[in-house]
Amino acid sequence: MKNYLIFGLLVLITALIIGIEPVQRAINEATHKGTLKGIERCMSYSSSDLLSEHAIRATCVRTFQKRLYGNDHATGRAGPRVIQQGIGWGGTLENKTPDHVTTWVKIVVNIFDEDGKEKEYFAETPIWIDPLDEAEFNVDLPDVEQEQFDSTEFCDYDDPAPKACFAWGVMETMGVTI
Repeated sequence: MKNYLIFGLLVLITALIIGIEPVQRAINEATHKGTLKGIERCMSYSSSDLLSEHAIRATCVRTFQKRLYGNDHATGRAGPRVIQQGIGWGGTLENKTPDHVTTWVKIVVNIFDEDGKEKEYFAETPIWIDPLDEAEFNVDLPDVEQEQFDSTEFCDYDDPAPKACFAWGVMETMGVTI
Protein backbone atom coordinates (compact mmCIF):
# COMPACT_ATOMS: atom_id res chain seq x y z
CA MET A 1 0.00 0.00 0.00
CA LYS A 2 2.85 2.34 0.91
CA ASN A 3 4.42 1.80 -2.52
CA TYR A 4 1.19 2.75 -4.29
CA LEU A 5 0.95 5.96 -2.28
CA ILE A 6 4.56 6.88 -3.06
CA PHE A 7 4.03 6.08 -6.75
CA GLY A 8 0.88 8.24 -6.83
CA LEU A 9 2.66 11.16 -5.23
CA LEU A 10 5.58 10.84 -7.66
CA VAL A 11 3.16 10.86 -10.61
CA LEU A 12 1.40 13.94 -9.22
CA ILE A 13 4.67 15.81 -8.62
CA THR A 14 5.90 14.86 -12.09
CA ALA A 15 2.65 16.09 -13.63
CA LEU A 16 2.99 19.41 -11.82
CA ILE A 17 6.62 19.85 -12.84
CA ILE A 18 5.93 18.96 -16.46
CA GLY A 19 3.02 21.36 -16.45
CA ILE A 20 -0.02 19.29 -17.22
CA GLU A 21 -2.59 22.02 -17.34
CA PRO A 22 -5.74 20.12 -16.28
CA VAL A 23 -4.02 18.98 -13.09
CA GLN A 24 -2.80 22.51 -12.41
CA ARG A 25 -6.29 23.92 -13.02
CA ALA A 26 -7.91 21.40 -10.67
CA ILE A 27 -5.37 22.13 -7.94
CA ASN A 28 -5.84 25.88 -8.47
CA GLU A 29 -9.63 25.56 -8.13
CA ALA A 30 -9.31 23.41 -5.03
CA THR A 31 -6.75 25.58 -3.24
CA HIS A 32 -7.57 29.14 -4.35
CA LYS A 33 -11.39 29.27 -4.48
CA GLY A 34 -12.58 32.74 -3.48
CA THR A 35 -9.20 34.43 -3.97
CA LEU A 36 -7.76 36.92 -6.40
CA LYS A 37 -4.77 34.61 -6.83
CA GLY A 38 -7.13 31.92 -8.17
CA ILE A 39 -8.48 34.33 -10.80
CA GLU A 40 -4.97 35.41 -11.79
CA ARG A 41 -3.79 31.82 -12.22
CA CYS A 42 -6.96 30.89 -14.09
CA MET A 43 -6.32 33.73 -16.53
CA SER A 44 -2.73 32.64 -17.07
CA TYR A 45 -3.91 29.09 -17.90
CA SER A 46 -6.64 30.35 -20.20
CA SER A 47 -4.84 32.41 -22.81
CA SER A 48 -6.60 32.20 -26.17
CA ASP A 49 -6.41 33.81 -29.57
CA LEU A 50 -10.17 33.38 -29.99
CA LEU A 51 -11.40 34.92 -26.73
CA SER A 52 -10.80 38.42 -25.46
CA GLU A 53 -9.07 39.01 -22.15
CA HIS A 54 -12.38 40.39 -20.83
CA ALA A 55 -14.23 37.14 -21.67
CA ILE A 56 -11.51 35.04 -20.03
CA ARG A 57 -11.57 37.24 -16.92
CA ALA A 58 -15.37 37.01 -16.67
CA THR A 59 -15.21 33.21 -16.85
CA CYS A 60 -12.46 33.01 -14.24
CA VAL A 61 -14.31 35.41 -11.93
CA ARG A 62 -17.48 33.29 -12.13
CA THR A 63 -15.43 30.21 -11.29
CA PHE A 64 -13.59 31.65 -8.28
CA GLN A 65 -15.97 34.19 -6.69
CA LYS A 66 -17.73 33.35 -3.44
CA ARG A 67 -20.57 34.89 -1.50
CA LEU A 68 -19.55 37.81 0.69
CA TYR A 69 -21.28 38.58 3.97
CA GLY A 70 -21.58 41.99 5.55
CA ASN A 71 -22.79 45.36 4.31
CA ASP A 72 -19.57 47.07 3.32
CA HIS A 73 -18.83 45.21 0.07
CA ALA A 74 -21.31 47.24 -1.99
CA THR A 75 -23.03 50.38 -0.74
CA GLY A 76 -23.89 53.52 -2.61
CA ARG A 77 -26.32 55.79 -4.38
CA ALA A 78 -28.57 54.86 -7.28
CA GLY A 79 -31.90 55.56 -8.89
CA PRO A 80 -34.14 54.83 -11.85
CA ARG A 81 -32.77 55.38 -15.35
CA VAL A 82 -34.68 55.60 -18.62
CA ILE A 83 -32.96 53.39 -21.17
CA GLN A 84 -33.85 52.39 -24.73
CA GLN A 85 -35.44 49.11 -23.71
CA GLY A 86 -37.44 50.65 -20.85
CA ILE A 87 -36.45 51.29 -17.24
CA GLY A 88 -33.18 50.48 -15.54
CA TRP A 89 -31.51 51.17 -12.23
CA GLY A 90 -28.05 52.63 -11.98
CA GLY A 91 -25.62 54.52 -9.85
CA THR A 92 -22.38 54.12 -7.95
CA LEU A 93 -21.46 51.34 -5.56
CA GLU A 94 -18.59 51.58 -3.11
CA ASN A 95 -16.55 48.75 -1.61
CA LYS A 96 -15.55 49.91 1.88
CA THR A 97 -13.43 46.85 2.70
CA PRO A 98 -9.62 46.81 2.37
CA ASP A 99 -9.29 43.08 1.66
CA HIS A 100 -11.99 42.07 -0.85
CA VAL A 101 -12.86 42.76 -4.49
CA THR A 102 -16.61 42.85 -5.15
CA THR A 103 -17.38 40.97 -8.38
CA TRP A 104 -21.19 40.55 -8.48
CA VAL A 105 -24.24 42.17 -6.91
CA LYS A 106 -27.95 41.43 -6.71
CA ILE A 107 -30.11 44.55 -6.44
CA VAL A 108 -33.69 44.78 -5.14
CA VAL A 109 -35.99 47.68 -6.01
CA ASN A 110 -39.12 48.05 -3.87
CA ILE A 111 -42.02 50.10 -5.23
CA PHE A 112 -44.92 50.99 -2.91
CA ASP A 113 -48.24 52.12 -4.37
CA GLU A 114 -50.66 54.64 -2.79
CA ASP A 115 -52.13 51.91 -0.58
CA GLY A 116 -48.73 50.77 0.66
CA LYS A 117 -48.75 47.57 -1.40
CA GLU A 118 -45.17 46.58 -2.18
CA LYS A 119 -43.76 45.11 -5.39
CA GLU A 120 -40.18 43.85 -5.47
CA TYR A 121 -38.00 43.72 -8.56
CA PHE A 122 -34.63 41.98 -8.66
CA ALA A 123 -31.65 42.40 -10.97
CA GLU A 124 -28.09 41.16 -10.85
CA THR A 125 -24.93 42.21 -12.58
CA PRO A 126 -21.24 41.42 -12.67
CA ILE A 127 -19.15 44.32 -11.41
CA TRP A 128 -15.54 44.92 -10.40
CA ILE A 129 -15.05 47.11 -7.33
CA ASP A 130 -11.49 47.22 -6.01
CA PRO A 131 -10.98 47.45 -2.24
CA LEU A 132 -11.77 50.93 -0.89
CA ASP A 133 -12.94 52.04 -4.34
CA GLU A 134 -16.18 52.54 -6.25
CA ALA A 135 -17.67 51.61 -9.61
CA GLU A 136 -20.66 52.56 -11.75
CA PHE A 137 -23.41 50.03 -12.40
CA ASN A 138 -26.56 49.79 -14.53
CA VAL A 139 -29.13 47.00 -14.57
CA ASP A 140 -32.31 46.52 -16.58
CA LEU A 141 -35.67 46.22 -14.84
CA PRO A 142 -37.76 44.73 -17.66
CA ASP A 143 -40.97 44.35 -15.62
CA VAL A 144 -41.04 47.96 -14.39
CA GLU A 145 -42.96 50.70 -16.20
CA GLN A 146 -41.98 54.38 -16.30
CA GLU A 147 -45.36 55.30 -14.80
CA GLN A 148 -44.44 53.52 -11.56
CA PHE A 149 -41.81 56.20 -10.92
CA ASP A 150 -43.63 59.26 -12.29
CA SER A 151 -45.49 60.34 -9.16
CA THR A 152 -43.28 58.72 -6.54
CA GLU A 153 -40.08 59.63 -4.75
CA PHE A 154 -37.61 57.77 -2.59
CA CYS A 155 -39.13 56.43 0.63
CA ASP A 156 -38.10 57.97 3.93
CA TYR A 157 -35.52 55.73 5.55
CA ASP A 158 -37.39 55.33 8.83
CA ASP A 159 -40.96 55.25 7.45
CA PRO A 160 -42.75 52.25 9.07
CA ALA A 161 -45.54 52.21 6.45
CA PRO A 162 -44.24 53.58 3.16
CA LYS A 163 -46.77 54.69 0.51
CA ALA A 164 -46.31 56.02 -3.03
CA CYS A 165 -42.53 55.73 -2.89
CA PHE A 166 -39.65 53.48 -3.87
CA ALA A 167 -36.51 52.13 -2.22
CA TRP A 168 -33.62 49.93 -3.20
CA GLY A 169 -30.82 47.91 -1.71
CA VAL A 170 -28.09 45.39 -2.36
CA MET A 171 -29.44 41.92 -1.52
CA GLU A 172 -26.34 39.80 -2.16
CA THR A 173 -22.71 40.30 -3.05
CA MET A 174 -20.01 38.00 -4.35
CA GLY A 175 -16.31 38.58 -4.60
CA VAL A 176 -12.80 37.42 -3.82
CA THR A 177 -10.22 38.10 -1.14
CA ILE A 178 -6.94 39.70 -2.07
